[in-house]
Amino acid sequence: MTRGSRQVHLDVHAKVAWSALVSPERHRWYYRLTPEGEFAEGSTIRWLDAGGAAAEESEIVEVKAPKRLVMHTRYLYSAAFAKQPPHTLTWEVARAGKGCRVRMSWDANEVVAGLLESEADNILQGLRVEHDPAAQAEIARLPTIGEITVHDVTPERLADYLAFFDHDAFRDYPGWQSCYCMETHRTQTDEEWAVRTADDNRRDMSKGITGGTVTGLLAYVDGKAVGWSNYGETTRLNGVMHRFGLNAAEQRGVGSLACFVIAAPYRHHGVAAALLDAALERLRARGVRVAEAYPARKQDSPQGNYRGPLQMFLRAGFEPYRETDRHLIVRKTL
Repeated sequence: MTRGSRQVHLDVHAKVAWSALVSPERHRWYYRLTPEGEFAEGSTIRWLDAGGAAAEESEIVEVKAPKRLVMHTRYLYSAAFAKQPPHTLTWEVARAGKGCRVRMSWDANEVVAGLLESEADNILQGLRVEHDPAAQAEIARLPTIGEITVHDVTPERLADYLAFFDHDAFRDYPGWQSCYCMETHRTQTDEEWAVRTADDNRRDMSKGITGGTVTGLLAYVDGKAVGWSNYGETTRLNGVMHRFGLNAAEQRGVGSLACFVIAAPYRHHGVAAALLDAALERLRARGVRVAEAYPARKQDSPQGNYRGPLQMFLRAGFEPYRETDRHLIVRKTL
């Protein structure tokens, strides 16, 4: 078994942090899961995703409010994790200055420990963003921004891409920090994809950028990367083909606008629209005849718009093409 831990400081009273850990409401900071059950010794908590399916199951081993919570937990959202033995997850809250320190530690086998090593900081930062006013102020929308410029993500701009995804892309929703937009290019099965870590995705996207197989764009304001778009010929975007069950023969001559990620302070300033215009221009120059995008049918959060908001595409001349379970596929003739 492997032991590890991470911690974060919150500028709030320890009781606020403790209440966040044991709240019966949806834990937005914890993958938007909702606990079903009572946080009492001997009880079992089922962690339900937005669709009501159990993603995790925890046996409550120890509760010492408002300081310590110990659980034996199994991840159920993937068969690869469901077959692993339960791991021990411990949460500890302690006063620290005018705020508190929250420590997350684990004792797990190699497979689960690898995931926790990758995700723990993101989980804790999510807790901080949701419950610490100082953290929320750090990502507040700017009233005005400077001129927006858009550049191709060439190998020379790899450092800017990494800085954006390491620090800014998901600052307001760290639970997605591990993606690095690798989902667009994934070739793995669902089970293989479920066990990938942030390091895996960071490494492989870096290789794709330096090798020229990733066609992405970065938007800059005052010399800083503040937005990203992943696009390209649809048949070359394996993750898009897989996610939407696309037929290669029907996608010839089609290009996809797969993803838009805008740093929280720069949203609603036209950054995504600037990225969209640049991507369409490049697809047109390559001889692509139709552009396709995949906005969510239900847009209940900024993160839910990572495919791009529907209204942006409609304003750019896209029209509805067909529907999937969660998305509306829209197209524009170039």
